[in-house]
Amino acid sequence: MQFLIIDDDVVARTTLKNHLTAMFAGCKISEAPNGAQGLYQFFKKKPDLVFLDMLMPIMDGRTVLDTLRECYRCGQLVKKPKVVLISMLDTMQIDQMHPLADSPLVMTVVKKPVTRNLLQQIEAFLPSFMA
Repeated sequence: MQFLIIDDDVVARTTLKNHLTAMFAGCKISEAPNGAQGLYQFFKKKPDLVFLDMLMPIMDGRTVLDTLRECYRCGQLVKKPKVVLISMLDTMQIDQMHPLADSPLVMTVVKKPVTRNLLQQIEAFLPSFMA
């Protein structure tokens, strides 16, 4: 399983990476500190699942989502990207910034700080995300 973590907070990225490594032995994890580098890593690594922070410098999560959605819509991506939003914001605040109903790529929203318990709660859904 290949994961991509796009988050400007190095502590948040490292914590999430450590949790994922402990939960999914043998997984591959790529990281990016902003959306621009995240898109580069996405197209280079073709991850199964992206963990995406919404608020970042240079390019925010909304722009990343819009770009991925447009690439999929135009046929530049054969496989629909699967994204888990990670944010300090709650779901309602995110929905005001970027209506989640308009984002078929978003599987779920995880509120920071991301803990192993939170990831275990969504772990049961991960196989269906990968389908």
